[in-house]
Amino acid sequence: MACKVGRDAVHADLPVRNATRMRSPPPPMPVPEPPPPSVPDVGFTVVRATAQRLDEAMAALLAAGPAAAARFVRQAHLAKVRLDNVWCLADAQGRYRLTAMAIVSTGRTAMVLNTHPRTSSEAQALGLAIAAALKTAKAEADLAQALIEPGRPLDLDAVEAGGLTRLAVLDYLECTLTAAHRAQPDALGLGWEIVPLAQREHLDASDASALTLAARATLIHALEASYRDTLDCPGLAGVRDTTDVVDGHYGLGARRRVWLTAREHDETHGVCLLNVSPENRSAELVYLGVAPYARGRGIARVLLDTGLRECAAQGCISVALAVDERNTFAHRLYAARGFRSTSTRIALVRSLRNTSE
Repeated sequence: MACKVGRDAVHADLPVRNATRMRSPPPPMPVPEPPPPSVPDVGFTVVRATAQRLDEAMAALLAAGPAAAARFVRQAHLAKVRLDNVWCLADAQGRYRLTAMAIVSTGRTAMVLNTHPRTSSEAQALGLAIAAALKTAKAEADLAQALIEPGRPLDLDAVEAGGLTRLAVLDYLECTLTAAHRAQPDALGLGWEIVPLAQREHLDASDASALTLAARATLIHALEASYRDTLDCPGLAGVRDTTDVVDGHYGLGARRRVWLTAREHDETHGVCLLNVSPENRSAELVYLGVAPYARGRGIARVLLDTGLRECAAQGCISVALAVDERNTFAHRLYAARGFRSTSTRIALVRSLRNTSE
């Protein structure tokens, strides 16, 4: 019930929409490069940004001056975000005017970022740059995604021209934790219990390889069961391997993770995954879901209440999440716990599996 798009690709350290990283693949064998495509209507040529001109490419991305662009590049390097898949629309003098890039994150997803186009012609031209970035990214990613503000139709045109299709409208919700969230959650029925997925040292490590095979298998089984007949981004079913979804939810970097499971007689039927950011005393609900067998029994409510209580005990003062606007059940659950809408984004995706483009 916390959408599988958007949240596991967000990197809070960067001042644009999303970014994270993963290890580079082995370098490919050199092949002859075709000439870059030209865009006659706007007089641009699609080119890959060079490392020496990265600040110029970021200035075009942010529509900002050199100082802001250089600051963005420094922040990206500090956050270990790779900026090596950046494509630009260059004018007749070779100057970078518009930028698109795909940032690959753990879990084999690629987040698309682009300059806000000003005209339909620029949007269509940016689509070529986006497509070029995704062609490069597919060696490391199976799914491309973009999150667009509803008030930016030309951005929608650009990413759709790059081959992405609309998945859902995501509501971003936030809750301020109060004394009520520290209360003991309701008891579950006979035979049910809420327990951590794994031992603390396995949950709080720097990457998901710390999870035991048993814990990973339990989580994969529970996630796949919860996807059946889901109301939250159902179009994502089967698009990614669930093991990659686990890696994406876990992310990179040591941190407190409140990952809970709902079990009945040692069989897991629900999960609640919260990642804590102690530096700003907040947490993010990256996923909440229960299997069809367990629905209608209050399992999701008790899972959420237990997770919020643990986050409050860890010193968090707020919790954020993203949810499909069509998931009315989840909205009612979150509203009852004090979550309120803060923003909305249109989520678009494109499978990069087995594509020649």
